[in-house]
Amino acid sequence: MDALFKFIKDRFLLMPPWVQISTYLSFVILFIYLLTAPRFLDMRLVSNDYGDEFPIGGAQIEIEIAGRVLILLTDSKGRFSVPISTNYPIGSYLFILSPDPSSNKIKEIKVPVSNSYLKRSKIIYSKKSNDYKIIPNGIVENTQQLFAEISFISTAYADDKANLDDGIGKEILDALEVITKISFKKIPHNVLLKDDLNLDNIDLSYINNRLNKKYNIDSLAAFQHQAETVGDLIEIARFNYYKNTRQQSTRSFLSTTKISPAMAMDKPPVAEMIIPKDILVKYKLGRILKKNERYEFAVKILKQVIEKQAGFYQAWLHLALTYDSMGKNEEAEAAFKSAIELDESKKLNDDRLYNAYGMFLFKQQKYEEAGIQFEKEKQFKSTKQTID
Repeated sequence: MDALFKFIKDRFLLMPPWVQISTYLSFVILFIYLLTAPRFLDMRLVSNDYGDEFPIGGAQIEIEIAGRVLILLTDSKGRFSVPISTNYPIGSYLFILSPDPSSNKIKEIKVPVSNSYLKRSKIIYSKKSNDYKIIPNGIVENTQQLFAEISFISTAYADDKANLDDGIGKEILDALEVITKISFKKIPHNVLLKDDLNLDNIDLSYINNRLNKKYNIDSLAAFQHQAETVGDLIEIARFNYYKNTRQQSTRSFLSTTKISPAMAMDKPPVAEMIIPKDILVKYKLGRILKKNERYEFAVKILKQVIEKQAGFYQAWLHLALTYDSMGKNEEAEAAFKSAIELDESKKLNDDRLYNAYGMFLFKQQKYEEAGIQFEKEKQFKSTKQTID
């Protein structure tokens, strides 16, 4: 090995200076490329069959990489990631797409590897034409439509259980009316999804997407594997909604690494503070946006809440958690401190607030300050248990 290096060095020194410089730069560029080159090609599969775009979950993707066949399934948001082979860092991959695994709707898609440098690329598939188009610049957000749908949260968090149950059922029947062109009033609950209505994976993804947007629940897997009738769809959706509502009020933020800080603080607003309904609606929307990693929109909404209700400490907390997810540590710490000040001034002693702030400080390696917050959390938690 030493003899080989000596031979290369001797030959390198014999080169003209301009050749040496160009060779050196080439190796530097190659080294930087190997360090920064993406390791995955991130994609998202959506459909526009019923007007608005919606993700297709449970679709099958087949691709051959380095002589091996890789079979992937999209998640409920239509996302999938393909590892980029070091033997094939440029060019394009040929995907064999099956949006509905139980049907013969199969399509070949050629996606350039250069898309891996961009935001998650979007593939729009239409089962009507069995065709597709690729949007390489990532998901185009319809901001106006998003903010126009703010009223759905008021329905989702309604106190009247009967009205909520009717709302979930009607949302499913309305979606079926769009799909089947049959009036929802003529669709009985015992009608079979596959045999009578001929629903496939894309149809179920559309129904699930409408429920996800309006009630913040994801039931796609249960729809695909458990539901046989329209009534099953309604019961599964209702069950998941109430299950999520109960879990959100008790879930520890240590239970999951992705969304737990935002979901851990589900304590009702302060009793002595009257929060207007429109402010609560925006607050809940901000949390949902944060959960779905739409951080810029979440910050905008939560700031609007704070402008109208500066003493709403939970809005400050979730603004801090959103900034933390974005990596904006200074803004996050300032928001955390505002939430702490409000908590202390009102003597609320919300132990989960100090837990969240302590974990934030711990990640910043401010161990002594984090320990102080954890001690406060322990003190307030023990006090609460004594009172209970």
